[in-house]
Amino acid sequence: MQTRLPFLASRVHNQHVRRRRHVRTLFAFGLLPFAFHSCGQPNPNRVNERLPPARPRTIYHIGMQTKDIVLTDTAGTTFSIESFQGRLVVGEFWSTRCPYVARSENARQQLAKKYGARSVVYLAIDSNLDEPPDEMKQYLLDKGSTYAVIVDYGAQLAKQFNATRTPEAFILDRDGVVRFIGGPFSPQQWAKGLPDCADWLEDALDTALEGRSPDPATRPLVGSKIRRLALPPEPWL
Repeated sequence: MQTRLPFLASRVHNQHVRRRRHVRTLFAFGLLPFAFHSCGQPNPNRVNERLPPARPRTIYHIGMQTKDIVLTDTAGTTFSIESFQGRLVVGEFWSTRCPYVARSENARQQLAKKYGARSVVYLAIDSNLDEPPDEMKQYLLDKGSTYAVIVDYGAQLAKQFNATRTPEAFILDRDGVVRFIGGPFSPQQWAKGLPDCADWLEDALDTALEGRSPDPATRPLVGSKIRRLALPPEPWL
């Protein structure tokens, strides 16, 4: 028993040394407060941080059927994406501060009006952590836009569709199956300065309205990065 005591004391000492080093590392990088604080509390400095209940997150790809997606608009109204069953749905990741979104606003309004007449649902989606609903509503008012904007709290939709930029769009068919993901505008449209139509997105919509799968089903992106929510690390103690 006595021969084991030095070994056990050395082991305990090493554990204490490692813990002290861990604390010093956290302190050096300014992370120590997070180690003693629950990460479930919203940060008041981030206006788009009201998180929905935690649940397993599905990453959607072409050909997958969406389910259990809950949307909240700028008025605070909540509804399910399944409520649009039987209609095509266009979701476009969007921002009040993105210069690419601003440049293409006229084309966006025309698309929402043109395809709305054909029973297509158009939804703009704001996943940026620092853009509050009031700012979104003011943007629509200033631009004279009438389409709906979804507030993507915690960037949940952006994560589910692997969205990284604005503008970036997806199309769901009448059964809720993902048929298109990608950039709405071709390089030729961006070269005009102010695009006059979302040609890539409209081509995909026309094909989907005929009951066929768009080809290609993905398009490259041009736009600003989505400012996703960054949560503090999990407590380590």
